[in-house]
Amino acid sequence: MTDASYKYSSVISECERRVTGRRGQNLTLPCNYDIKTNGPTEVCWGRGPVPTSGCSDQLLVTDGYNVIEETRVSSRYQLKGRLDEGDVSLTILNATEEDTGLYGCRVQISGPFNDEKHHVNLTVKRDNAHKPHPHPSTHTHKHKLTYIRASTSGVSN
Repeated sequence: MTDASYKYSSVISECERRVTGRRGQNLTLPCNYDIKTNGPTEVCWGRGPVPTSGCSDQLLVTDGYNVIEETRVSSRYQLKGRLDEGDVSLTILNATEEDTGLYGCRVQISGPFNDEKHHVNLTVKRDNAHKPHPHPSTHTHKHKLTYIRASTSGVSN
């Protein structure tokens, strides 16, 4: 008789934020990870929700240390933060109304289903000549932490 058992535990972290700014501003979409715990790791930014793997409508990818230039779809997309401190926030230069929408940042953490997913809803408003230009604003609206546990055991003769 053999006894087989399998246990699995996973944590998926998702965070959604909102950034609002005006046309022509440089707008930064926040994304950070704990580099002390995870070390430098690959990160990708894309438009739309972060899928099961990779990034949808990919904008750029890092190797953990630098942006992989051949993955950058436009020079308007920059990482101006300290990658060596886990700041992989995306800056969109000279934002336009067409930039409005959902963006996703995937931080690839080793192991199955360990990746961090950060979602940012960006709103770019038309410039209004009668109002002063406020600074862009960032608000955290939702943080979702999902625990997945599965356990199976079986006995065979």
